[in-house]
Amino acid sequence: MGKLINKILGKSSSSDIATAITKAQAELAQAEAAVAAAEEQYEANLLTADKKALRALLDAKTEANIDVDQARARIQRLTRDHEAALEAEAESDRQAAYDRAKELTATARKKLGDYEKAAMAIRDVLRAIAEADVAVEAANENLPAGAARLDKAEAARSSPNLYKETVKEEVVELWAGVGDQSRPVEHQHRVRVERVGKRVRSRWSEDDFDEGGYEKGYYTTDGGGSIEVVKRRFIKRTFLPDDTGHFAAPLHQKVELPPAIVGGPVFFEPGSYHAPGLLAKLDQPLPPRRIRAERKPEIEYVLAPKEAANAA
Repeated sequence: MGKLINKILGKSSSSDIATAITKAQAELAQAEAAVAAAEEQYEANLLTADKKALRALLDAKTEANIDVDQARARIQRLTRDHEAALEAEAESDRQAAYDRAKELTATARKKLGDYEKAAMAIRDVLRAIAEADVAVEAANENLPAGAARLDKAEAARSSPNLYKETVKEEVVELWAGVGDQSRPVEHQHRVRVERVGKRVRSRWSEDDFDEGGYEKGYYTTDGGGSIEVVKRRFIKRTFLPDDTGHFAAPLHQKVELPPAIVGGPVFFEPGSYHAPGLLAKLDQPLPPRRIRAERKPEIEYVLAPKEAANAA
């Protein structure tokens, strides 16, 4: 991981140690099984084997118990090492985050040095807009012959209202319900043509049909029923709908440029300005940075700790 981890654990990471713990736990289980088997052998031969054979079985049981103790000791050591590795890795991550924060802060402080230049550039933008507005107002008051009024510079920042605009108009023949001939039925393909020929009075109204030839049919509704329909001429209009515009407030009402540092000049304060007034404001020189007065030493007296304790 990092230098701190390597110092504590060599090359082992917490994941490596966790793997070693799993392996040691498996070895402990095998050793405990060996102890159980050795004890079973020893007790099974107590009455039948001689002392030499029993000593061999006892030695095997002792060896198995040693393996158990060693496995448990390894697990305890690995567990401590694992906890230390986790803490070391966490400390390494904390240190990395701390170093990153210091690095970003140093970069940001360098960027703060560019703020004054950027603020002055924005003042130049506001000045250009004000100068243009003054010129537009003067030109619109005395337009040349046939010339259209000029928009101010910031008009380009807003989107105007767009009103309904017909882009295409054509005459079409569509099926319409006899009871509602002002609009066509929604699904024209559902009409079954019944008759084409002379005018026939509708059973609903004598005024349903125009004089002359007509087409009559039946329209299948969504519910499975049918209604009587006839062909009608409609004017089909394709149009662009109304679209509400969006107004952008003038920049001088929104822009605020505070001092770069304490005591420095305010580069711009937002407000409602007429173009000449805004120019006048921008023409004013920025005040110099306010210099903090030199501090002079003063004297005060407080009781020493022991004296204060006695006084209490």
